[in-house]
Amino acid sequence: MSGFDEAIAAVARDQHGLITAPQALALGGSRRMLLTRVRRGILAQVDVDVFRFTGTPLSWEGRVLAVVLAAGAGALASHRTAAAIWGFEGFARGTPEVTIPRGRRYRRPGVRSHESTDLDRCGTRRRSGIPVTDPSRTALDLARFVSDRRLLRAIESARRLRLASWSELIAVLVKHARRGRPGIRRLRRVIAANAHRDEITDSDFELLVLALLREHGLPEPVVHHVIRDADGRLVAELDLSYPRRRIAIELDGGVHREREVFERDRPRQNAIVLDGWIILRFTWATFVDRPHEIVDQVRAALRLAGTVSP
Repeated sequence: MSGFDEAIAAVARDQHGLITAPQALALGGSRRMLLTRVRRGILAQVDVDVFRFTGTPLSWEGRVLAVVLAAGAGALASHRTAAAIWGFEGFARGTPEVTIPRGRRYRRPGVRSHESTDLDRCGTRRRSGIPVTDPSRTALDLARFVSDRRLLRAIESARRLRLASWSELIAVLVKHARRGRPGIRRLRRVIAANAHRDEITDSDFELLVLALLREHGLPEPVVHHVIRDADGRLVAELDLSYPRRRIAIELDGGVHREREVFERDRPRQNAIVLDGWIILRFTWATFVDRPHEIVDQVRAALRLAGTVSP
């Protein structure tokens, strides 16, 4: 065996017996050298630039990795394939599914391909040697194609396997939320309906409302804006706000149930109002049961303050 054969075999051992033409080039070889080994029966061509050592059986994982490698830099196993790789309940090994950056084309029979404009926001992991979307992004991708019930089943298995938490799912929701982004509404709805209030921190609640406003195309609020009096003393730190329009959004999470906090909030709120602010207060129950009220009232406040809302 030549030095080149040993080098590509070493790479292939960690790739389910696969080697790509760019990898061969980096090792001092060429595509012609790979094709010579195809003619000799040492390699089999799996895709345009992907080859497999014939002595290595092509497993399902190998098929998926071959698709990811052939799709090019930045491609990731995703959606139902990613769910199967992570071991989400209810998702079996099936047709390879891959996501690639928008603007690139990859179409093959027996492969589901997706283009994405926000892969740069996606956490990338490697599982069984396969580049794959992280578990929380996988849940978001699934939300476009599966029912609420099936999505919840996937999320619960991810949480049980300690692959994702409610907070991590919320962070992914916020990171990707925008008007028209597939999957956002369903993932938000499933989180709201199934995450117990005691499992959601006040910070999580703020992020969920931020995602809701992004989802509906409203202007981006500021998180934790600080109001001080003329002497520089702290008056309030607002959950969400539009400081230039003096609109405050206060969210009554778990901490607001405490009597001491409730009593302290009232003079604080009066001070904010007397300083010329509009205050909107929303509870967890409103977010879960009537999220449209939050959107409608924030939009109305923006219009009242002279902001043209989308």
